[in-house]
Amino acid sequence: MNIVYEDEDLISAYKQQRAIFRVFLAVTAVFVAICTVGVIYFCSLPFEDPKQIIPKIAVCAVSCVYIIFTYIFMGIKYRRAHKYYKLIAYVSVGMKQINHSFFLRYEKPEQKDGVDFYVLTMSEWNKKKSEYMDRKIYCDFEKPKPAFSTGDQICYLTQGNVIVEYEIIGHDDSFADEKKKEDTNKKPILTGDIQ
Repeated sequence: MNIVYEDEDLISAYKQQRAIFRVFLAVTAVFVAICTVGVIYFCSLPFEDPKQIIPKIAVCAVSCVYIIFTYIFMGIKYRRAHKYYKLIAYVSVGMKQINHSFFLRYEKPEQKDGVDFYVLTMSEWNKKKSEYMDRKIYCDFEKPKPAFSTGDQICYLTQGNVIVEYEIIGHDDSFADEKKKEDTNKKPILTGDIQ
């Protein structure tokens, strides 16, 4: 079986998240130091000194830069690193499911829970309806894209529709041809007003 996530992935994701947070703490310490120096300098000036405007402008400018930095850095970079760490942490402890399906196609990459994924469409047998149903499976965008072709029979392990391990166990060209015929024979969904 091809393993998507190793133990080192969890450790490196944790280290990356911690490193980003440490950078944020360092920038925050610099910001607090600049504000403290500005306040001390302002308090040391005589009453109605014309230089009182300098620390006010400096603290306001630094505050604006800090707020913008915090929004961008913590709201985008740290958040994405944290979501990726949570994904890998859930993969290591969450409930998993083994499936045997036929691979149909790759869809346009998507973002799910703040993490980018390749989207794989699998055709899976539904016991209740006694027919094949299409199922979306997500594969991490940071990892190499699996080399599947239409009609490959795949045994794969998922956790929350995220592929964790996979193995190609066969290929069926007739299934791929039948599925293409079914898809072309389906009636299109009407999007206009029905009268």
